[in-house]
Amino acid sequence: MNSLHKKIPASEVCREYAAGEPEIQSDGEEFASQAASQSASVIAANEDLIALVLLRLPLKPLVRFKCVSKQWLSMISDPFFTRRKNAELCGNASGLYVFRRNFLHFKPEYDVVPLNEDVVNSSSPAVARTLSSDENQPIKILQSCNGLLCCRNGGLKDGKYSYYVCNPTTRRCVRLPDPLNRAFTVNDGSESVYAVNLAFDPRKSPHFKAVCVYFCETVKYRFVMDMYSSETGIWKRVGDPLSGEINFHIGVFWNGAINWFSLCGDGLYFNLEEERFGKLPMPPIPDGWEERRIRYFGESNNHLHLVEIYGPCTTEFNVYEMDEDYRGWKVTYRVDIEPVMNAFPESISSWLGPSRMRYYKYLILSIIRRGDGGGGDSSFVVVNIPGKAIRYNLEDKSFYSIWNFTGGECDHPRGGSTLPMFGWFDAFQYIQCI
Repeated sequence: MNSLHKKIPASEVCREYAAGEPEIQSDGEEFASQAASQSASVIAANEDLIALVLLRLPLKPLVRFKCVSKQWLSMISDPFFTRRKNAELCGNASGLYVFRRNFLHFKPEYDVVPLNEDVVNSSSPAVARTLSSDENQPIKILQSCNGLLCCRNGGLKDGKYSYYVCNPTTRRCVRLPDPLNRAFTVNDGSESVYAVNLAFDPRKSPHFKAVCVYFCETVKYRFVMDMYSSETGIWKRVGDPLSGEINFHIGVFWNGAINWFSLCGDGLYFNLEEERFGKLPMPPIPDGWEERRIRYFGESNNHLHLVEIYGPCTTEFNVYEMDEDYRGWKVTYRVDIEPVMNAFPESISSWLGPSRMRYYKYLILSIIRRGDGGGGDSSFVVVNIPGKAIRYNLEDKSFYSIWNFTGGECDHPRGGSTLPMFGWFDAFQYIQCI
C-alpha cells in the first residue's frame, strides 16, 4: 500500500503530540511511559480535543491525516470543521500562478511564484506547471477566488468550451454543467458565451456560485446573465439585460458580489445573495484621456484595489481601495518604486527617453494585504520587471527579488533582447483551501 494512504492508529498519532519526541527510557520511567500512553488513548477518544489539535495543523499534514482512520476522515471532512479551517486560510495568498504565454503551442503553463518569506528563494529555477481537468485536458485559469480557480479548456470542441472549477490544494476539478440546457457555445445564432466568473467565500459556505454572461444580439443592451449554484446544481436567468460598456471578462469577487470595471464610465457589481445589480463608482477620467488606463484591479484579504496610471511613464502611483458601502475609492498607499528601477537596470529602457511611455519597464502582478494596517502592516506589491518578480513592501519601502522567470527571451528589432513580462491579468492568487 502506498505510504501516503497507510493506516496509522489514532492513538499512536496522538501519543506523538502528547509525549513529544521519543527518548531512551530507564526502568524507572516505565510507569511514566504507561501514563503517557493512557493519556494518548484518552485524547484519541475525545473528538473535541482532537478537532482542536487538527485545526492547528498545516494543511498538507492535515490532508494526509484523513488516512489515519474513518473517524478522522469524517472529522476533517465535516463541513463545520472545513469552514473553520478555511476561515483561517481565507485571504492569505501563499503564491501566484503566473501564466506563461507561449505562441508556439497551446498548452497553458504557469510559474508558481512563492509569496511567503520562509520559502522565498530568488535563485530557485522557475518551474512551469500545467493544470488538467478530470478528462486530462489542459485548462487555462480565468480567475482565482479564495482558493478556487475558474478555468476553461484549451480549445473548442464541437463548437463549444468547457468550464471548470478547480481546487489546486486538493487537486479536485469539477466541470460546470451546461447552462439552461444550452452548451457553452461560441455562437449559436442568438446568444454566445462572453465571460464566466466565480464567487466563493469558504467562511460562509462550502458551496460556490458562478455567473455566465452572454452576448445577445436580440436585446437592447447586448448582454444577459445566468447564475449557477453548486449547492442546487441549477442555472437560472437573473436580472435585466446589461450594458455593453462593462468589462465582464475580468470579474472580481469582493463584498459578497462580483465586481466589474468599465473603461469609460462607472462599473457594475452583482450581489449574489440578493441577486441585485448595483453601480461600482469609478474615479473620474483625467482631461485629455478618452478612457481609463487601469494597471491593476483585484482583491486581497477583503480589500478591493484599483491602480490607474496616466501620462508619461512614471514610477509613482496610488493604490485605491473601495469603501464597503460602494461610496467611492480612497487612497490607501502612495507608491514610488524608483529605487527598484535603479537597483535593476534592466527595468529602464536603453533606447527610449524618460518622457516616453515605456521608459520604465514594469507591470503590477498583484497587491497582497497582510497585517492590521496600524503599525503591523506587512502588505506588499508584487512587481514584474524583465525576467523577475519583485516584492515591494508598502510599509517600510524595502524590496527584493522573489522569483526569476526563465524562458521566452527573444531578439528585439532595435537590438538587445526582451525578457518575459507579465501583468495582473496573467497572475492568479494561490490560497490554500480544503
